Amino acid sequence: MRVFILVLFSTVLAVCASGSAPEFDPNGYQFSDGAVSLHYRGDYVEPYFATKALLLAEDAGLDVREPVQKWIAWLLPRQETNGSFGRYCRKGSQSWHLCATADADDSMLALWLQLLYTNAPDSGLPIEWQASVKRAEKGLEGLRNSRLGVYHVSRQNHVALLMDNVEVYSALVAIARAQQRFGQVEEARATQEKAETLDSAIQRVFWNKHEEWFRPSIQKNKPEFYPDVVAQVYPWLADMPVDSNVGNQNAWQSWKSRFGAEWLDKKLDPHPWGLVAMAALKFEDTNSASCWLSRAEPLRFSSNWNVLEEAAFQAVQAKVGQASKTDPAACTKVSAAP
Repeated sequence: MRVFILVLFSTVLAVCASGSAPEFDPNGYQFSDGAVSLHYRGDYVEPYFATKALLLAEDAGLDVREPVQKWIAWLLPRQETNGSFGRYCRKGSQSWHLCATADADDSMLALWLQLLYTNAPDSGLPIEWQASVKRAEKGLEGLRNSRLGVYHVSRQNHVALLMDNVEVYSALVAIARAQQRFGQVEEARATQEKAETLDSAIQRVFWNKHEEWFRPSIQKNKPEFYPDVVAQVYPWLADMPVDSNVGNQNAWQSWKSRFGAEWLDKKLDPHPWGLVAMAALKFEDTNSASCWLSRAEPLRFSSNWNVLEEAAFQAVQAKVGQASKTDPAACTKVSAAP
């Protein structure tokens, strides 16, 4: 049986000279009650973005213990009976209220499970988290298409998306590792097998062998930078084995050659896409990461900036240094690279 090991970004990113991890600073995004807004000092909570941002920072080696615990405490009582999480709004000093249903149940349920498992103590899941885990697991399993082997977006939306399914895969691998840490050997083996089965289904459903390219959805759509081009980065971030004749390093170079300028210059999409910068770090492409950092800094706290971009910014910054200290020729080196 193949054993997939999710290599966390903590093995890639440097830590402080003292040996302690730099802290993720959610200031302006996380409120005193624990809620994490989508935008800087915003009045809208999108649980998917908040959870993914914290996991990204955690995987990057940043210390997220305090904001994670506060976020879990805030969101835990807001979980619906079917396991999902809605979106919340407020005006001024008013209380948060449910203002929209979940955008993507499959991703959010998987990320929530990953957050709880990876932040549980070695003794296992705390009692107060266990009921939430059961609801999320049941909800996620209910979204699995037994014929295709992949997950639908929600009970109402029966589309299967590559990015969502990669996030489910990544969560399963992380959960298996946590179960191993808890001493739950059989549970860890079963979860790992689920991850491997899902990996096979993803390759079968989404991978185009002829084009050496992942389809972003089971539906046909007009190709766009998002989701088509961005989606290619997700399997790399998850260390997912790909049925390809081209190694991941070469695939990254090919992606950068074709789309690097559009990504860094935001020619095709106004969003910074810090997730791509995280992929650059994974392939030790510090020039691309440094260039992104310098280009992204002026966008911080703008309308196209959110808590996930902020997490990526702080993670990249922890690796390559302050934006003002990055190599001023980094962007030139990126454009000159073969």
